[in-house]
Amino acid sequence: MAIRTERALYRERWAPSRTGWTKLIPAGALAALDVNGGSRAKVEGDVAALFVDIEGCTRLCEDLPAREMAEVIETYFGAYLDVVHASSGEITELLGDGLVTFFEGSGARQSARAALRAALGIRAATHRLNRRRHGGHDAITVNMGLNAGRALVGITRLRGRAGERWFYTAAGPVTNVAARLCALARHGQILTTRATSDLLPPGCACRPLGPQSLKNVANPVEVIEIRSDGCTT
Repeated sequence: MAIRTERALYRERWAPSRTGWTKLIPAGALAALDVNGGSRAKVEGDVAALFVDIEGCTRLCEDLPAREMAEVIETYFGAYLDVVHASSGEITELLGDGLVTFFEGSGARQSARAALRAALGIRAATHRLNRRRHGGHDAITVNMGLNAGRALVGITRLRGRAGERWFYTAAGPVTNVAARLCALARHGQILTTRATSDLLPPGCACRPLGPQSLKNVANPVEVIEIRSDGCTT
């Protein structure tokens, strides 16, 4: 009987099936690859970007063993994945202590409200998981930045001498501002812009924070804090 090589044993045990590979690829990226017989051209559209970040993650990492910290991240982010998918969004990037999510609706209003549903759902899931935790770590606080607008959406290819890496991205100021808003948020805030807040349901409680200077954004941005009370989507 032929002796199987170490590489063959590795493939048999660990290599994912074709179906398994799709778990690594956002649905939007799969759709982009299927358009026009596999065309990878980016298209401009209305999107909403929601950035999610764990506050004080550096200190949390210092307090917990690496394996336990990984379990905390997977538990909370796993719940966030369900929330994002329920709002017809996609997690396109994992940033260690944060997530990047995109929502592509039929227009800016629909995309913004889908992102709002996800933001409120993530906040609720965080509170629920905090109540269930059994010691070991402090309660988790997540800050979020939400922004909606036009962006160039599709596959971005990075080419180097060693090969290629493909990413599904929404390029433009809409994502940059969402990232800066998330960095500005404190103590569990959900921050957005005045223009995006105008797309949200009328009953959504919003608190103006005034013009804010955001890193690498040329002009001050009118920042709005979204409150949970009164928000129905």
